Amino acid sequence: MSESVPTPALSPTLAACREAVGGWGRELVGGGARSGLPVHVLGAPFALQAASGVTQCPPPPPDLGEPSAARFVYGLTLPSAAATPVVAQEAAETILDVHGVEDELIEPTLALVHELTLHACRFTGAGEMVHLVLRRTDGVLQAMAHDTHAPHFHPRLAGQCVERRKVSLTAVRELSESHRGGWGFAAAQPPAAGVCTWATLVHAPQPPATPDAAPERAA
Repeated sequence: MSESVPTPALSPTLAACREAVGGWGRELVGGGARSGLPVHVLGAPFALQAASGVTQCPPPPPDLGEPSAARFVYGLTLPSAAATPVVAQEAAETILDVHGVEDELIEPTLALVHELTLHACRFTGAGEMVHLVLRRTDGVLQAMAHDTHAPHFHPRLAGQCVERRKVSLTAVRELSESHRGGWGFAAAQPPAAGVCTWATLVHAPQPPATPDAAPERAA
C-alpha cells in the first residue's frame, strides 16, 4: 500500500560542481573556458534529487540485470591518506573487471583514478574525506574526485591556488587528452564544500580488420 508523504524542499541543483562565485570556477575543460558544466560529466557525490511524493512499501527491488561495460556508476568515500590512491585504484580494478570493460581502457582508467585521488588528497587535510565517482555512460568513462579545499576569495590567492591545481593535474590532463576526453575543476555547490575535479576517457573501437589483398596470379 502506498503512503503519501510531504516532499522536502531541496535546492534545484542536480550537480555539486558548478561555477564558483566571482568566476573562480570558470575553469578548463579540455583547454576551453566553460560558463557551465554538463551534469553527465560531473558524477557529483552530493547530487540533490527531488524526493518522490509517494513512498512505496515494500520498496522496489534493486537492478537485477547483469553488469554491463556500457553503463555503470560507483561512488567511494575515502580518507585523505598516503595509501588512498592505491586503495582507490584497486577498487576501480575490481569494478572494471566485474563490468567487463574493454582491455584497452583498463590501464588508462586505473591511472586516471590513481592520479585524481592523489590530487584530491593533496588538497584535503588529514582526518578529512575525499569522494571518488567512477561511471561509464554512452561510451564515455568518467571519473571525478571531490576534495575539501575551498576556493579563495582573494584574487591573488585564488590565482596561485588554481596554478597549483593545474600543476597537480598534469598527468590527469595528459591521460584525458590522449583519449579524446575532457578535464577540469570547479567549486562545489552546497551542501558540498571544496572543489570537484573531473576527467573523461573516450573509448575508440578498433576498426574492423581488412582482408589481405589477394596474391597476384603467376603470369
